[in-house]
Amino acid sequence: MAEGNWRTSVEQARRVAERLLDEDQRITMNLFSLILSDEASAAWTDERQFLICQSNPRTSAWAWFAPDADAAAEAAGTEIFSGILQACPEVHINLTPGAALRALEAACRQTGLVPVKKMDMNAYQCKQVLLPACTGEAAMPTDADQPDMALLLETLAEDGEHQSIPPEAAQGFARAMVGSSQLLLWKDGGETCAMAMIAHQTPEAGRINTVVTRREKRGRGYAGMLVGTLCRKLLAEGVRPMLYADAAYPSSNRAYQKIGFTKTGEVTEYAFRRR
Repeated sequence: MAEGNWRTSVEQARRVAERLLDEDQRITMNLFSLILSDEASAAWTDERQFLICQSNPRTSAWAWFAPDADAAAEAAGTEIFSGILQACPEVHINLTPGAALRALEAACRQTGLVPVKKMDMNAYQCKQVLLPACTGEAAMPTDADQPDMALLLETLAEDGEHQSIPPEAAQGFARAMVGSSQLLLWKDGGETCAMAMIAHQTPEAGRINTVVTRREKRGRGYAGMLVGTLCRKLLAEGVRPMLYADAAYPSSNRAYQKIGFTKTGEVTEYAFRRR
């Protein structure tokens, strides 16, 4: 069967996600809510065991498979992943462990590609904030904070993604964030120490990302204070805070757990290269 046999409408994909995924799984696959907010996105499902979504052929695909997904679901996933990779071998695919990975590996054999693990991510949610004693305070970004925001974004790219971001892109981000209520800075003694933002928010969950502390200010709990403040903001609005943490950095995972985050699941991001 071709991948088109499992293609479904965005509206139906939203219903399938609501019906098949429990609360923890919806938090773990939070990007579904962003992808499925656009009617032009693509979605595939058998309406029982898997759901795969992608905004467009060049953006990352996200795939959830039930823990007990059978061979038929794996075969369907293989065909869908093959189609996604044939359309754009440079795409990244994010998926849950188990059947989704087996389907992806089979698709790579079909397409002559090799999966390259980019990141193991732990998904977390926060139901109650355990905010530590704070030194300093959160602040909304102003024009004067643009250089600090650009520097922090460059630091995040270098330390978290091991790549550089063009200065003009970092400066453009900083300009766009001035006055934003979704991004906060943590300041202590007049200095900007850390940055974090709410990247996407729905009535159910708010995803926090772009969490970064200046290198010389690390180890003092600034990121935890800032993320905790954002969590309080979201919880006051009746929204569940969530975030993804790189599993390769136990210290950052412990820091999130310390302020009240609990793990909901795991997602792995893959890129691909030619054999």
